[in-house]
Amino acid sequence: MSILKVDTINEKTSGNGVAIPGHVIQVGSAIRQTYTTFTSSAYVTSGLELSFTPKFANSKLHVMCTSTLASYANAATVGAVFKRTIGGSVAYSPLGTTGHGNINTPDGATMAAYGGADGAANNRQAPFTMEWYDTTHNTTSSITYTVMVAQNSGNASHVCALGGLGDNTGYHVVSTLSVREIAQ
Repeated sequence: MSILKVDTINEKTSGNGVAIPGHVIQVGSAIRQTYTTFTSSAYVTSGLELSFTPKFANSKLHVMCTSTLASYANAATVGAVFKRTIGGSVAYSPLGTTGHGNINTPDGATMAAYGGADGAANNRQAPFTMEWYDTTHNTTSSITYTVMVAQNSGNASHVCALGGLGDNTGYHVVSTLSVREIAQ
């Protein structure tokens, strides 16, 4: 039996790092501690976004968001999805590339998080987690991931919502967005 002991592994060429399949190459993260109010049934930005530059074009990017969605005053349903932008253009997202539709007609979208209340219920708040394995980015240019939100009524809803007593006077919930680059 042989044992290999090393103190340092240096990359063969400078600049990209060492790619060991299945291992994390780098991590990026963003946090948001203030809430965003929205009333649109069309997807709008939540204010939570992260720019990330992959070291390798063929790596797998694990994108993850943890936050809260809240509906107030009969805002019955709220949803959240990821949007991916490369070079200023929406290159792909689970929402597609044609304007993202809205919560009622999402142009072929897959909604990543969904919650809400029926009837006259107010102040419904729920945590959510979204994950996406981006395997089609094919770039070493900067990628921006944005959490997009929408609702299906005209009353206000929140993302990165307030916690506490359900009356909008509590504490802010910290929302996170992270990307882990995994070598292939």
